[in-house]
Amino acid sequence: MTSVLSRRLAPILLLLQVAYIGLFTVLFTVLPPDTAELDHTETSVLDTALYAATLLGIVVALVGAAALLGLEKVRARTPRAVRAGWLGVVALGQVAIAVLALINVFGQDPGPDIVFGVAMAVAALGAAAACITEARASVPFGPHVQA
Repeated sequence: MTSVLSRRLAPILLLLQVAYIGLFTVLFTVLPPDTAELDHTETSVLDTALYAATLLGIVVALVGAAALLGLEKVRARTPRAVRAGWLGVVALGQVAIAVLALINVFGQDPGPDIVFGVAMAVAALGAAAACITEARASVPFGPHVQA
């Protein structure tokens, strides 16, 4: 069961998150919000660059984790410390996503958004569990290594 989650399902969940990011990036680019009511409509060049760099970093982290989890060739060629660190960072991000989704779920009135929020939290926690399992298996020390 763990190998099905970490080798097949988790990479798909991570790539779905990348697709979600891409979809909303395109939507916000093509359909900009009406800013007539906002006080500050101008964004600085630094803010725009920081947003783009952060978004690119998140996408690279998610795609890299999906590759580490789903592709044996990538997993075998990556040093253990890099693999464990990368998956650990992505696992922390997934836990943060789950926590924020649950905070959103508990902070609103009952409706269809609750179903989406719970599904997002479950998917993020599943991806986090897969990342933690693989990261733990990558660590060269611990109870699973025999002397």
